[in-house]
Amino acid sequence: MQPERAQPRLLRPLALLFALAVVGTAQAQTFRIQPTLSTQLTWTDNVDTDGADPQQDWILEVSPGLSMVRESGRLKGGLDLRLRSLNHVERTEENTTYLALNGRGSFEAIENSLFVDVDASVSRDNQSLFRGRVPGDVLDYDEDNEVRVFSVAPRYLFRFGSGGEGQVNYRERWLGGGTSSGGLGGQRAQTLGVGLSHPVALRLFGWSLDFSRSETRYDENATRDVEQELARGTLFINIDPQFRLRAIGGYESNDYAIAEGERGEIWGAGFDWYPTERTALSATGEKRTFGNGYDVSLRHRMARSAFSFTARRDISSLADEIADGFMFDPAYQVLYQALTSLRPDLSEFERSRLALEAYRRGASDAVRSNAYYVERTVGASWTLEGVRNTLTLSVLRSDRNSLDTLSGFSFGSELQSYDRVSMRSASISFSHRLSGFATLNAGYLHSKSTGSGEESDETTRSTARLGISRRLGANTDGGLTYRHTRSEGSDDYTENAVTATLGMRF
Repeated sequence: MQPERAQPRLLRPLALLFALAVVGTAQAQTFRIQPTLSTQLTWTDNVDTDGADPQQDWILEVSPGLSMVRESGRLKGGLDLRLRSLNHVERTEENTTYLALNGRGSFEAIENSLFVDVDASVSRDNQSLFRGRVPGDVLDYDEDNEVRVFSVAPRYLFRFGSGGEGQVNYRERWLGGGTSSGGLGGQRAQTLGVGLSHPVALRLFGWSLDFSRSETRYDENATRDVEQELARGTLFINIDPQFRLRAIGGYESNDYAIAEGERGEIWGAGFDWYPTERTALSATGEKRTFGNGYDVSLRHRMARSAFSFTARRDISSLADEIADGFMFDPAYQVLYQALTSLRPDLSEFERSRLALEAYRRGASDAVRSNAYYVERTVGASWTLEGVRNTLTLSVLRSDRNSLDTLSGFSFGSELQSYDRVSMRSASISFSHRLSGFATLNAGYLHSKSTGSGEESDETTRSTARLGISRRLGANTDGGLTYRHTRSEGSDDYTENAVTATLGMRF
């Protein structure tokens, strides 16, 4: 009997159920629902990012939307829906309308015990590091670049003894996107996890046990499905309340690289250090089946600045990066921390949404692939906040190595064309508050991507932007932005674009 395949048609009902769940609790005082209408008019001198024959065009976007946020009670979360309608003056055959959404919520079914987490995302953004528009470009609405990620994750929490905690969780995630001829195809991943932990069982010593099993099924166009099992045991040595050591042992098996599967032991060590309330340093190193894995994280916050550094090497995928992998990126962490300091009035969901939008315009570096790969990233970000000024600097290096071309699908996968994809980027953004109602924004991003293997590619991209935004009324905002983009290498083109925006909340 054939295994059950991914079912992209389940995605729309899932999104609808999430929206209805939020709306169904609208009686709470902390629930807010707000209709929105955003419009933008863009002139570009290279609408198709064509280096040989650039063509000018005007694009008008009209996007009615709905924003819902609930901050307390048994259901917490938010949902943003936008119906993006884009219309060209010249290239009318490229007119399109589609639904974009971003939602995240958690329902406490049984107090302090049973929770159900739901995530939903539909976006169109070029995931190629070598061709097309840069990530986060508002004019990137090609249907083939659509990515849909939805997940439902019930989890049961319990306590035992005098400080022990346990968890049983299950997650079902769907990934799909684009058209049948040029999209990501379909992917359905199921993960079961069990964990027990007592970090201070004997005061000086503590322990934890974790087990997870995942199965990923692809649509009929994929070559085969894949599985993974992980089991870890951790011994904690609590030197003092601010510092502890960790010794790790375990076992793993997967068939990402070869159909017959790989098995091996896990050995590792790490530490957690919290010298102050504003500083956290954590590091873990492990011997894994794919080689050495590690996870290093440093975060430090001062009165007017914040710094973040991460270094990771692990098995990952596009679904992981889009759904929650960005949270590990120091650029996102700094942006979120800055919003937490500057806009304490915003809900956690709203801060996360705004930080994610800014992050995707800057250091986002997802790679277009439906396969699993070994990912190594090193990044740092620093932000400085003044009375009127905010400055953010970010650097990022990422390397992704294909585990095996058979462990995923074949449509447009850059890890099918190259054994290794590397990216280096640096970005700077600056904002200056001209008055209580107007803000000047500027930014620059430079990146270099390299693909190596049987085929090779290299693309260098740079984007500079300058804009001004102004509050026009209590619920109305406007803005004007100029953007210059240059791409050299595998994809040669330049583009100048001017965008005027008007947003209203009702």
